[in-house]
Amino acid sequence: MKKTLCAALIILFLLSVLPAVLYGQGLEQLAAKTFDSISDFFKDKYNVRTSIIKFENFSGFSDIVAQKYYQLLVAKFESQKDVIFNDLMINFSKNRGKFNSMRIGKLNYLIYIKLIRNRKKIGAGAVIFSKSLDRIVHIKYVEEALTTGEKDIINTVDYGFKTVGFSKAIEFGAKKNLLDFKTIRESGGEERFFFYYPEEIEIYKMAGSQFRKFFAFKFKWGRPYYPVIQPEGKLSYFYRGSTLYLTAGSNFSTRSKIFEFADNQWREVDSVNFVPFKLIRINNGEYLAGASYQEGKNIFEGKIRLAPFRSGKLKTEEIYEKSLPLFYAIAFSVNDHNLDSIHVIDKEYRYRYFASDFEEWTVENERRGSSLCALNGKWLAVSDYSESVDTLYFYRIDMGSRELVFENKVNGEVIFISDGSWKKKEGFWIYVKMTVERENLNAEYRLQFWSKNDG
Repeated sequence: MKKTLCAALIILFLLSVLPAVLYGQGLEQLAAKTFDSISDFFKDKYNVRTSIIKFENFSGFSDIVAQKYYQLLVAKFESQKDVIFNDLMINFSKNRGKFNSMRIGKLNYLIYIKLIRNRKKIGAGAVIFSKSLDRIVHIKYVEEALTTGEKDIINTVDYGFKTVGFSKAIEFGAKKNLLDFKTIRESGGEERFFFYYPEEIEIYKMAGSQFRKFFAFKFKWGRPYYPVIQPEGKLSYFYRGSTLYLTAGSNFSTRSKIFEFADNQWREVDSVNFVPFKLIRINNGEYLAGASYQEGKNIFEGKIRLAPFRSGKLKTEEIYEKSLPLFYAIAFSVNDHNLDSIHVIDKEYRYRYFASDFEEWTVENERRGSSLCALNGKWLAVSDYSESVDTLYFYRIDMGSRELVFENKVNGEVIFISDGSWKKKEGFWIYVKMTVERENLNAEYRLQFWSKNDG
């Protein structure tokens, strides 16, 4: 009881000193620099009406910290006389501000602010748009170093008092050459388990405490086939209304298959010339995002392909591309299909981070890995690249964060990580190759489900 009371008092103390720290140090100075850079543009103009109408936080700090910066900036605008400033923000959550668009018509200039992190500094970009000229008239970027104490207090308040841990909930044997595994929850809440092998997909459901196979369909891969040392592939799915779509791609075929489940039956409806990963939304448009393996290899080409999805059908003739480095694994972090960030393990097994506009950000303290997977825009699981005893790293990635919150050893080599669920609890499925000392048996394979601890 005394420990709980002491922890509560510490939290209250930190929350009470945080505003003073922020106002007196880097964040206030950054707000002042941002204000000065914008004021320079307006210094010879009078009776101008302006407002911030877009504010995004990509700094890695919480919504609370971003709002402090915004309030500091607004306070400076409201204290000056030559420019009429209107605070139109209604709400701020999930790194984005919501503004009163009904009042934008009365403004002369519109301001867009983007808060970012650049190595050990926090930066802000400001863009001014002139309505009368119908074009951008001013762009400025400023940054300010945060003191060690400031960063420590911010990160302590953001992460230090959140009990975050992941543990293995279940483990069972699996066959060799499992390429991917998905759990799909039906409208009635029942889970289906999809095992993706090079030659077929097997679908199971639970019968008591046992898996029961109730359907499978064989693949008829189109030529050419590529000889591969180790077959690899990716299974993904998405819903459009009540219709379920399933995609399957591999490193031994140039085409990936698209299946549709309708009227209680599966049928192959289309194919694409890349391996689909995720259905994502960019600028209110929906795209099936994926990439192509280099022929017969286990590494992907250095580009993402985006196929528009409209009117219930892929527009494969309208595919366009975004450049990325060559990579072994990729994870799209999405929130209600809206793309938040992109996480990559490149050809050197380095972890790399890209914002929703595919702009790469610096990763502090170089991280390495082999497999990775994102869950619900909140969590990222990354495996080490060890063969005998691997390590799982769990990161919090919502609100622009890349904070390591938990790690755990795994007996064996993690082959792939997939998001999913088990008994209605969401988490990560891990496919592990385990070396065993038995006669005529070199390795066995396991599927494990890791989920966040309650609390």
